[in-house]
Amino acid sequence: MGLSKVHLILLCSASLLFAANEVEEIKLHSLYLMQQNQIAESIEKYREFAEISGRHDFEALQQMGLILLQKGIQSEDSQTFMMTLFGAGLSGSANALEILERGVSHPDPQVQLLSLHFIAKFEDDRASEIFHRAMSSDFLAIRMEAAFYMAQRKHPHAVGQIEGLMYRLPPAFKPYFPSLFALLGTSDATHTLKRLIEDIDPQTRIESILNVARLGRDDFLPLLRKRLTHTHIAELEATTFAIGALKDSNSIPRLKKLTDSPTDTIRIAAAIALFHLGDRSHVPMIVELAEQSNLFAISALGPISGTEETLAALIKSDDFQVRLNAAIALLQRRDNRCIPVISEMLIEDARNLAFHPFNSLGRTLSAFKAVPSAELRAKDPTLNLSYSLAIREHMLRETIHLPEADFLKLAKKILTSGQGDLVPTTIALLESLQTDGAIEVLKNGAEKISYPLIRDYCHLALYRLKQDGPYEEYVNHWIMNQKEAELIQFRQLLPWKYRLEQSDYTLSAEETSRLLIETYLSIASRRDEKSIAFILEAIQKGNPQNRYALMGLLMKATE
Repeated sequence: MGLSKVHLILLCSASLLFAANEVEEIKLHSLYLMQQNQIAESIEKYREFAEISGRHDFEALQQMGLILLQKGIQSEDSQTFMMTLFGAGLSGSANALEILERGVSHPDPQVQLLSLHFIAKFEDDRASEIFHRAMSSDFLAIRMEAAFYMAQRKHPHAVGQIEGLMYRLPPAFKPYFPSLFALLGTSDATHTLKRLIEDIDPQTRIESILNVARLGRDDFLPLLRKRLTHTHIAELEATTFAIGALKDSNSIPRLKKLTDSPTDTIRIAAAIALFHLGDRSHVPMIVELAEQSNLFAISALGPISGTEETLAALIKSDDFQVRLNAAIALLQRRDNRCIPVISEMLIEDARNLAFHPFNSLGRTLSAFKAVPSAELRAKDPTLNLSYSLAIREHMLRETIHLPEADFLKLAKKILTSGQGDLVPTTIALLESLQTDGAIEVLKNGAEKISYPLIRDYCHLALYRLKQDGPYEEYVNHWIMNQKEAELIQFRQLLPWKYRLEQSDYTLSAEETSRLLIETYLSIASRRDEKSIAFILEAIQKGNPQNRYALMGLLMKATE
């Protein structure tokens, strides 16, 4: 006798329920394996679940990630601990905050700084409490970092904590604190800042004045007006700048008198202040000083319209320092006559130039100097090569505001010369343009066999732009070939002097690490099933040290 229709339906339902329970058990088993620290087996079991169910379970991936990070933070291996912090920070998960908190109590100040950096990204009361506790760190750098974050968040205990730290330190440290009180902006912080403007130390007074101006605190104008009569050159220059920045029209008569000062920097500062107040009558005085090769005056012409011809004449000077500052000012004016000198600044030659800024006594005027034979002076404490690179990268980013044809010509020149340290910035700028001309430069760069750094970055950019071509396949193939490479290479607590080793056919470890990070970030940002499966495979089969950071990326992609 056959089964009735009702019996068939019940039997089918039971079978489906059994299958569903079996699939659920596979998922739970993957979580159990992760809890047992059997990471590769856990990923394999999850991938089996995803294949059978035909979908990814984002909640399960979040749970797996959190379990892995909780295991990693308990490791006694310093590299695993650091990579776990990095993964927790990348995840953006509020559940990872307690993992990051473990780093703040670590004995290594570098670990503490990394933890604070990521904790600062969380808008959470617990984060504010962690900063409060970090003010008790044994390391001054950590306490200063925590003080900055407390000021930024306007923590209710910030004024007392920061003021207490200031008075416990030697007087030489006091000039570092006005910026924190200005950032806070509370009534208590304002009261303290007013005291610092009257401090016995002139450097503290100057920093207080400059920070008041930069944050637009016009409630300090009555105090600043009184200081326009002081004779201390640096302080008078700073006050003049502040009056102009805050656009105090009541001070115009005094500013006009200061344009006759015997000190060039005060005259320039007064003329600039009047310019901000709508009075251009003293611009010719700045032009005259610029024509006398005053570097501060040359730089001051950058924001002033109508000075392009003067700067174009100065760019022909026999003095490279004059040409350099005139070119940078012309770049501010968006004038393409700056390109020949800017090219000299960006593309290294036999002179091996490094660049560093220098300021006037009152620190309101700045200019740049080029220093030759930079590599031979790597240990010179007055020359920071990583800062020089940052300056060159900034100037390169500014060139994107020139006519597109000029920028593309410069970008091609950088890529043709194999200028490795500027490749990531150049490619990022080309990618941001998204014009036919920029894409053509990227496609040409993707074919550069002799320059793997350029070729790989161009493929990555074209992949992110979703251009038709073999770019996704290339990126996937490249990243799997790098699966044993170290993903993150942490910098020392002191500034890391980033100098690339030039080579035609190989990538240095630093280059590979940076490119790996950008590539994984790009894949994770797709947030589709294919990219999730790809990162799971990298966690399962790649360098075990990388899995903690990659899991953080996966958690971010599936939040």
